[in-house]
This record gives sequence, structure tokens and C-alpha cells, in this order.
Amino acid sequence: MRALLLLLWLVAAGCRKDVMLLPVFEEVRAPVPEDITSVWFTDSLRGFATAGAAWVRGHLLSTQDGGRSWRVDTTVVNRLEHVMFDSFGVGYAVGLHGLALIRWPDESYWRIFRTDYNWHRSGFFWSYRHAVLVSGDGFQGGLVRKLWPEVWYVDTLHTFVNSLYDVWMTDSLTGCAVGLGWVLRTEDGGRSWRRQPPRGDLFCSVHFPSRQVGYICGRNGTLLKTTDGGQSWQTIRQGGSIGQRHQPFRALWFVSEQRGFLVGDGGLFWRTDDGGHSWAPLRGLPANANATNVFALKHTGWITADAGRIYRFEY
Repeated sequence: MRALLLLLWLVAAGCRKDVMLLPVFEEVRAPVPEDITSVWFTDSLRGFATAGAAWVRGHLLSTQDGGRSWRVDTTVVNRLEHVMFDSFGVGYAVGLHGLALIRWPDESYWRIFRTDYNWHRSGFFWSYRHAVLVSGDGFQGGLVRKLWPEVWYVDTLHTFVNSLYDVWMTDSLTGCAVGLGWVLRTEDGGRSWRRQPPRGDLFCSVHFPSRQVGYICGRNGTLLKTTDGGQSWQTIRQGGSIGQRHQPFRALWFVSEQRGFLVGDGGLFWRTDDGGHSWAPLRGLPANANATNVFALKHTGWITADAGRIYRFEY
């Protein structure tokens, strides 16, 4: 019996993942108490974040010192979900109540350029004349908007049964959008979309570190990978509604085709160095932190979380 117990312990120990320590991991004081929902850096010093509480208020934050301190740039009437900058240095943010904002390179504040009655979950702007917005209310009412030729003009509108949560364009024509049980691909800049085979999870985050290689995570622990620009997807981790396979993923970001970071509820913070085939948990996030987004640039990364929390790490 002792020999059997020893064997079982050795097997279990062999299955455990060692927790990795980072050179630097620190919580940074945020200037607002609401959930911090996304983060984007244009270089190693200049970064931006969105925040807010649904139906109460939203904020856009900025930092000039690599995320060690933050200030409020603009406050709006509803929760903001996503921020990004294009290659021309123009910033965009979207959120609840159809909010969409723009920030020009020579300005220090954000301008609202459109509102409607939908919950924009994410958007990808490759210039101020071209964008794709994805929306959803709870688990239903998915929408994709193609904005062109100006950001306030809807060129094409597509509706879906289930909510959509994230979108990424690898160039001006090709991209993927994800949501509850849906993985979509466009080859014409968002004017038409084709559903891909992956099913069975609430796909909540998609990121392409290169034009050919991309990753998707789901709220129940599924991880998908493509090596052909989203034409086909392989399951590199199968999630589950209960048990060990269930992991509450929220967002992922890859700094290269091989190295990436993954965050989620309950302090979940993982890293891969082999293209997603194996993952190691990282120490730092407290167990009561529900991470919402992660962004990494060179050797520094940032994580946003609920209750006004922002974390900075070096790797």
C-alpha cells in the first residue's frame, strides 16, 4: 500500500507545474476604483488603459513612465472596454452604449465620434478611415461593423445569434473575430465573414503576433492556434466546463510566435515559450484578482484587473 501511495504521489508531483518567478512584478496604484478593462502601450514609456462600471461611468487613463504611475485623461458616461493605437499614432477606444472615441497624436484628450445602443466589446482600427467593431449584449446579439471611409460611417453590418468579444486584423483585408461558440474570418476587410469550425467555448480573446500565427483563448480553458493566417485552427488545449480542464481564461498576448502570456480569473497568469504547447504559471497576481487584459512589449508587460488594479512586470 505504501509503495502504491508513493507511486501516486510521484505521478501527481510530475504533473504539477512549477511556478515561475519574474524579476519584477508590482501592483501600480490606479487613479480610479472601477475595473480596468484593457491596456495598450505605444512604446516602453507611453501607455493607455480603459476602465469603468457599466451604466455608471468610464475612464481613459495614460502613463508616461512605463506604467509606474497613471492619470485620468477623459471620463465618459459609460464603461469602456478596449483601447488600441494604429501605426500612425492615432488612438481609439470603444465601450458600452456604443461609445467610440478617438485621440489624435497632438492632443491630450479623447473625442467621442459615435454612440449607439450596443455594447462594443472590442475594435480593430488600422487607420482612422478603416475599422472593425464587434459587439454583444450578455451572451447574445452579436454584431460586426465595418467602418469606412470615415470612422462614423457604417459600410457593412452583420448580425449573429451569439455575442462577439474580440477581433484582430492581420492586414487591411484579413482578420478574425471571436465570441460565444464562434470563430469568424474575413478576407475582404470585414465586409463578409465566414464561420470557422471551432466550437464549444466562449472565445474571448484573439491575438496574432505575425500574419500567419495566431492564438485564441476561451473562458472554459480552450486554447486554439493557427499557422496559416486563420484559415484553420488546431486545439492546443481542450477546455471543460468543470474539473481540471476548466480554466477561467480572459485574455492573451504574444510578443513573438513562440512566447506569450495568458491571464484570467482568480489570479491566473501563465507563460509559454514554445508556441502554446506548454504553459508555466507565473507568481504575482493575487488569488482575488480577476485579470481582464495583458499587453507585453520588449521585456516589460502590463496586466489590468478588476477593482481598479494594474500590474507591471518584467521578464
